[in-house]
Amino acid sequence: MRMVVSRVGARLEYDCAASMIDQPIILDAAGRFTAKGSYTPERGGPQGNGQAAAVRARYVGRVRADVMRLTVTLENAKEPVGVFTLRRGDDPLLTKCR
Repeated sequence: MRMVVSRVGARLEYDCAASMIDQPIILDAAGRFTAKGSYTPERGGPQGNGQAAAVRARYVGRVRADVMRLTVTLENAKEPVGVFTLRRGDDPLLTKCR
């Protein structure tokens, strides 16, 4: 996963999805945060009637030094999409499924 953070939120890119955090990410004293946004799955091959619809998502993370652990969960889902470990400055190799 690749995450680009700005003052107003973040843009995330996965091998077969993309998502947006649509609010500022504010860390508490322990480096934790919770934010809301959207998650859009992607798939290979023809897209048919357009791109898949975005689903509301919740992002829960913790930052320690240059490492972030991030859990992404879709609205009304029991299990997370995934738990990711990101390191500031890393540029992961993504294999897009488009």
